[in-house]
Amino acid sequence: MTIKPLVTKHYETIDAYAGACVARELLRLTPAVVVLEENRPIDVLTASDLALKPHQLVIDCLHGSPTVSCTESTAAVMSLMKTTGKIVLPVIYNDNFYGLIYQADILSYLHTNHEKQKLALLAAAHDLRSPIAAIDMLGTILRADPVLNKHLHLIDKLSETCDYAQVLIEDIIITEKSHSEELTLLDENLDELVDECTTSLSDKLKDKQLVLSKQLCSNRAVKVDRLKLKRAIGNILWNSIKFTHPGGMIMLSTSEAANNRVCITIRDTGIGIPESMRENIFDKFTKAKRQGTAGEPTTGLGLYLTKTIIESHGGTIDMESDGKTGTSFIVSLPA
Repeated sequence: MTIKPLVTKHYETIDAYAGACVARELLRLTPAVVVLEENRPIDVLTASDLALKPHQLVIDCLHGSPTVSCTESTAAVMSLMKTTGKIVLPVIYNDNFYGLIYQADILSYLHTNHEKQKLALLAAAHDLRSPIAAIDMLGTILRADPVLNKHLHLIDKLSETCDYAQVLIEDIIITEKSHSEELTLLDENLDELVDECTTSLSDKLKDKQLVLSKQLCSNRAVKVDRLKLKRAIGNILWNSIKFTHPGGMIMLSTSEAANNRVCITIRDTGIGIPESMRENIFDKFTKAKRQGTAGEPTTGLGLYLTKTIIESHGGTIDMESDGKTGTSFIVSLPA
């Protein structure tokens, strides 16, 4: 989006040769004033400019703000503001002064627009649940029809697609809600919580004949949102299961760390993560996604959600992999 709809054309002005004390009083009422020389806008002045260059006349306090076109994108203007440290910039259109663009107005728009998109995405996800469930039910009915047995491979494909769609919808709903939901922080035994994360995945471990080794040595109480942290750890474990060949091993451990922190480490003997994928592994709808070793689908949201949850607890998550012989995820949390 361009900044044009966000440009304000209502602003105070001051003559370039007015006293700085006059500008200071004016800036008590407005965040910025447009400086005029012979009734022509030449710059924009803020209280920060006066503080950085304290002189008698307004013209001597100016820093020479860069101008932007009203056709510039919000992202480009925000980047320029970050580089220059400016909270407001003069806007030009057809080589003429057009108005002012404030950082606060861009941020307000982006926040409002993000909330609208989030609500639309949640509404769409909820609306898709019923038709996908109906299609899945149709597949069940078709599978029971002896006349259609010769098309069983197509029915299986239909069922797999519905399963993937349902997982994706749930991931979208959980991910979008995670940004706005408050954490319910309670003291929890870390080892017990981590151990519980393996229970719901026991069938998947058996299906792939994977060995799970546990060394839970922390025995510390941590203040966490139990359900959310279990989801985060469960996502990492499921990731290890997906990308480890049958007969492989997953090692889960907890330990004490420096600065009154605890660590949760999950290592596997799987296929590893190629270097080309590592930079984007925690991105939302990451491109660094692929099928598991048994064809398990991936939505590209699991590790993004995991990172979001862990960071909301004041924690960090790191990933290590040589791209060939497994992957390690190390979670650090305040104790």
